[in-house]
Amino acid sequence: SDARRVSWNVPNIEDSTKMKRLTEIVAEAKSDDRRILIFSFFLDTLRKISNFYGPRCIGPITGAVDPAKRQEMVDEFKKSEAGTVLTAQIQAGGTGLNIQAASVVIICEPQLKPSAETQAIGRAYRMGQSRSVLVHRLLADETLDERMLEILRVKQEQFDAFADKSVAAENVEIDDATLGNLIEKEIERIQEKNAATAVAS
Repeated sequence: SDARRVSWNVPNIEDSTKMKRLTEIVAEAKSDDRRILIFSFFLDTLRKISNFYGPRCIGPITGAVDPAKRQEMVDEFKKSEAGTVLTAQIQAGGTGLNIQAASVVIICEPQLKPSAETQAIGRAYRMGQSRSVLVHRLLADETLDERMLEILRVKQEQFDAFADKSVAAENVEIDDATLGNLIEKEIERIQEKNAATAVAS
């Protein structure tokens, strides 16, 4: 939804607060001789990042890319120089791939199901990873990001309090109805803020 991509939906991608932070992380990674794996749920977000980095970017890996081609991308990434970026849709890049050439992982927005993030991060933690893996989650103040994280935190606390400890927390997620309600509240908040700004000016 647009509400989850508000930080990326700007006329000039360089004006995006998330893009500014992402470029800082990528620059730091390059100077530290690291390669970067970037995940997003949204294909248009990955396209914007890919266009920004041009030849320094491999991907995106999406559900439409067949397994052989995905492996080619991973192999190319493995041979690439420091500062190279590999982009992937979180639901496609999160399974079936070993991407231990990456030692920096960036997740562009909170996921409705945190286990998707865990699986995606796990791609860089395969056997053979010789360096610590640095994980960054890009969050924007006063956006849906904050509200989603709060709901997930409460759900996780409830799960921890009542679930059998042997059960994995796969069912901690934000469902469609909850997301719809969050978006409605966010629209109301923005409208109220805009109205207050108009009155003040």
